[in-house]
Amino acid sequence: AAAALLDELMGRDRNLQPSDQRTETRWDDKDVCKYYLCGFCPHELFVNTRADLGPCDKIHDDALRKEYEKSTRYQKLNYEEEFFRFLTTLINDVEKRIRRGHQRLALNNQQGSLNGNVFGGKEDKIEMLTEKINELVEKAEQLGCDGNVEDAQGVMKLCDQLKEERRQLEESDEANNPQMKQMEVCEVCGAFLIVGDMKQRIDEHLLGKQHMGYARARATVEKMKEQMKKDVDEREAREARLLKER
Repeated sequence: AAAALLDELMGRDRNLQPSDQRTETRWDDKDVCKYYLCGFCPHELFVNTRADLGPCDKIHDDALRKEYEKSTRYQKLNYEEEFFRFLTTLINDVEKRIRRGHQRLALNNQQGSLNGNVFGGKEDKIEMLTEKINELVEKAEQLGCDGNVEDAQGVMKLCDQLKEERRQLEESDEANNPQMKQMEVCEVCGAFLIVGDMKQRIDEHLLGKQHMGYARARATVEKMKEQMKKDVDEREAREARLLKER
């Protein structure tokens, strides 16, 4: 992953001597990420979240994407179809998670326990908090790098609150805690949310990497479906005109 980041920042030929011959990378080379050529790489959507797909070992290059888009072979090599299938699989997986979440909520309600204790144990709650803490730390670091020190401090303050909540949870016995809050399932990413939670936390969830990643995947799939339908309609219209002209 570190080597890939250096390649992206400094180029793949960063270690070559001035006298060495540089390699010329083409967009159709096997080590170029074809998903990235189609718009974005799904592996970049969920870094440091529970849905993390791991690093992509392929090349991500905007210049190569532009070359591909100008090529006479653009959209003729099934890259887009593979991209669509990958995103669709991601969405199908999260839809299964959402259904399971609803089932757990329904079972919990049937048992007369409306306190939202749907996580199957303290470990799941702690993991959810840890994920959110990691996202906030990353966001604070980015804000700091951008010079937004005040915003970064605000994010870290919220992060500290979540750390304290996690600490208390780790030290508590949830079986003796009747004050658990009612939960709901996010219909985009499948995360469990507290019903009526603070606006700040809701906003943090909506702007979180996992939620935004699934939202982007869903929007891209819908856009591609619309384009596919448009292409089919246009092809059928052309065929109808040809039949009429015969």
